[in-house]
Amino acid sequence: MSTLSPRRGLCSCLVLAFVWALGAAPAAAAPAPTAVSTPARAGPVYLVGGELHVGDGTVIKDAVIAMDGGLFTIVGGPEARAKLLDESMAVDLKGKLITPGLFAAETQLGIVEIDLEGSTRDDSKASEHPVRAAYEAAAALNAESALIPIQAIDGVTSAAVVPTGGLISGQVAIIDLVYGDHRGLAAQPRAAISAHLGQAHAGSRAATLAKLREVLGDARGYPARRAAYDRAQSRELSAHPLDLEALQPIFKQQAVLTLSADRASDILAALDLARDFNLKITIVGGAEAWKVADLLARAKVPVILEPTLNIPGGFDSMGARLDNAALLHRAGVTVALLAPGGTHNLRSLPQGAGIAVAHGLPWEAALTAITLAPARAYGVERTHGSVAVGKVANLVVWSGDPFELSSAPTEVYVRGVKLRGTTRQNLLRDRYRDLKQFSRGNK
Repeated sequence: MSTLSPRRGLCSCLVLAFVWALGAAPAAAAPAPTAVSTPARAGPVYLVGGELHVGDGTVIKDAVIAMDGGLFTIVGGPEARAKLLDESMAVDLKGKLITPGLFAAETQLGIVEIDLEGSTRDDSKASEHPVRAAYEAAAALNAESALIPIQAIDGVTSAAVVPTGGLISGQVAIIDLVYGDHRGLAAQPRAAISAHLGQAHAGSRAATLAKLREVLGDARGYPARRAAYDRAQSRELSAHPLDLEALQPIFKQQAVLTLSADRASDILAALDLARDFNLKITIVGGAEAWKVADLLARAKVPVILEPTLNIPGGFDSMGARLDNAALLHRAGVTVALLAPGGTHNLRSLPQGAGIAVAHGLPWEAALTAITLAPARAYGVERTHGSVAVGKVANLVVWSGDPFELSSAPTEVYVRGVKLRGTTRQNLLRDRYRDLKQFSRGNK
């Protein structure tokens, strides 16, 4: 018979009590959110006018955009109007600013709902073994997570869903924020593998690096030794065969190895690993990346960083500074930005980008840092991150400068489908807007 720990039991009781309190109100039950519909073939949609910021630094005035079947089919200036099959269907966006959909890096969207409730968390594998490369975040995705529409209506259209824990946490999935699409939520279920440096293993940097090198060495040689291992004619390997198999794409550069590292010395160790094993890597965290910016640029290694980090969270990030992104960009490093506040606040991406702009990052580079750069960091730039023919039709129309708090999305398209804007938050707002209904019911 299973038992709950006192801490988990308390959390569970609090969560259940909250849910019961909402359901016990005498108002009619709120309908389930329906933020996105997902027809088999979306479109066509025609947008004309407006100022399009493509995501790669290109700006198109009086833009013409067509979306069909979930992809961009026409992207151009006024001359592209002649390509529209029926211009009478076009939506006029004159005076509006248009950008690619925002791309949230390093999230647990769809695999974590409530941080303190274990039954809503699928972000890690309960295992003592530090190597969990075969763990797939995509297999645990909840397409009906209430967090998906909340982020989507504020312009976040894609996200990297990353498992946590261990030395090698598992497979990173790229999703488009299509609420309710259990079969199609993951655009790329195995885009990258997440791993960690620093003191991620045995409480020691040296032990972490040695273990990671051992695992990568075993994984690289595993295909040639697989038969011998199956016949029990091989030494014991450093990880389970399924984990070693899961690592194979990184040696063919078919997947990216993301390495969490803040200290400059750890970032240098990551660059050495990439060189020695011929890997495509991305640095996540990078609080002190500015110290080795030239080496990162030379190695063409992207950095995903938190733009508001200026106070060290530990000794690994003693060199944190607000102009980190600006310094890296100036050196030629591909910079992607994390959302301040984590998975529950991915919609804060534009605010973080605005802070980076305030500390020296050029405006267009900041937009790239929350659209195309994250796609590059995870190796999916051919399908995501910018407004270009053939790419996934994720797009946001803004009321003004997206980095200003006074601006907001007026239209959001995910895979060519316009969102309707229904979320659990505004359903609850509308349900409890008139408090007099409850006092009337209690008389």
